[in-house]
Amino acid sequence: HLHLSLQHGDDMILKRMKRRHLRDDAIRFTQEARQLRPDMTFGADIIAGFPTETDAMFDNALALVDECALTWLHVFPYSQRPGTPAARMPQVDGTLIKERAARLRLAGARRVAEHLVAQVGKQHNVLMESPHMGRTEQFAEVTFKAPQTEGQVVSTQTTDVMGGQLVGQAVSG
Repeated sequence: HLHLSLQHGDDMILKRMKRRHLRDDAIRFTQEARQLRPDMTFGADIIAGFPTETDAMFDNALALVDECALTWLHVFPYSQRPGTPAARMPQVDGTLIKERAARLRLAGARRVAEHLVAQVGKQHNVLMESPHMGRTEQFAEVTFKAPQTEGQVVSTQTTDVMGGQLVGQAVSG
């Protein structure tokens, strides 16, 4: 799992944010990383409603979720900070910002659900964060009925998805 600070999926918005990458850079990077590690998952920060964001620009951000196969999204509605260059730009309506953030979160939830379903029946090494919960190398949460040792890496067979988490059972190696 890698977390990427993408911020947006439209080149003009990225330029206005003073980011040093373009949407094609993000797409190319995720494709190259997956060639090296096919099981790689990506998380990303994406801002909805940055000043001057048009419907078409937002559509580019939304499309980036699938084009980069982003699994774990951190969606932030833009909030104005006085004294910043963005505060002097034409602002997007607050209601529209919330709607766009909700659409991005929905796309992220869909990607997580697809990822989790694809993991059922697979074996994973899970780092235990508490006696009944750990994370795969792909960042998915796994719950266990039987307690495991916190801090240990447990070889796990995933058996189901419940409540946005994988259900796992430790397997002896």
